[in-house]
Amino acid sequence: MRLSLDSEKPLIWGHRGCRSLAPENTIVSLETAHAKGADGWELDVVLTKDGIPVLLHDLNLLRTTDAAGHAFFRNNPPALPWRFTLEELSVLNAGIFPRRRCGRKDSGTDTSFGVQPVPTLKQALQRSAELGMLVNIEIKDVSKAMPEQLASTIVRKTLEVVFELKMEEAVIISSFNPDYVAESKRHAAQILTGLLTPHAFTGNAVEAVQALGADAWHPGHKRLTQAAIAAVRNAGLAVNPYTVNEPARMRQLMEWGVTGIVTDNPQDVPQSE
Repeated sequence: MRLSLDSEKPLIWGHRGCRSLAPENTIVSLETAHAKGADGWELDVVLTKDGIPVLLHDLNLLRTTDAAGHAFFRNNPPALPWRFTLEELSVLNAGIFPRRRCGRKDSGTDTSFGVQPVPTLKQALQRSAELGMLVNIEIKDVSKAMPEQLASTIVRKTLEVVFELKMEEAVIISSFNPDYVAESKRHAAQILTGLLTPHAFTGNAVEAVQALGADAWHPGHKRLTQAAIAAVRNAGLAVNPYTVNEPARMRQLMEWGVTGIVTDNPQDVPQSE
């Protein structure tokens, strides 16, 4: 399992697994993305109080876990992951899945996934390797939220897990924080990196990515143009836009030459003709 950012056809990355069909950033979401044909998945990393990288998108536990239903967390607000140890987080259920997702019309809560713990990055990478899935590790920008002493270790802690499992060739490290991208490349030049930018980004993508020594641009797709993609590809860099959920837009971006697509709906990706 080796990640190439210049494969014959664009790679399909399941966003937080397959979050349109399963609870995001869980092992079952990874397994669902795999079952729906994704080449890899994108996951989000934060740290626990004891410095363990775990999967969580938000900077609190309330939306994607049942922390609000636990007296321990209610009595110890705010419910921020880095205020609690991995052992304390282990009581949480991240498998409560709201059906109204990604434009779907059905509503209510699907409890058929049972109890899904908040995975550690190590657990997620181990299962990814078993399934032959590539991994886009987004390191959440915690520089202004987490205590500096802990926040300053998030890149190193993430890389340590990748090295421990010998998955350097199966991952790409991405972040909206350019310092994290540069730090990752500085400490692990052999690991691919991507700079995340918002949908409203108006800067020079080639200059921004090259300034960090990165390998890819991960833009929001809404304002992404064919010319911008061509400029980045002509500079020898990859382009992996997010979060592309409409099949028509997927097809358009593929025709424009993107190297990958991050989507909530890997089950809806148009088949190549």
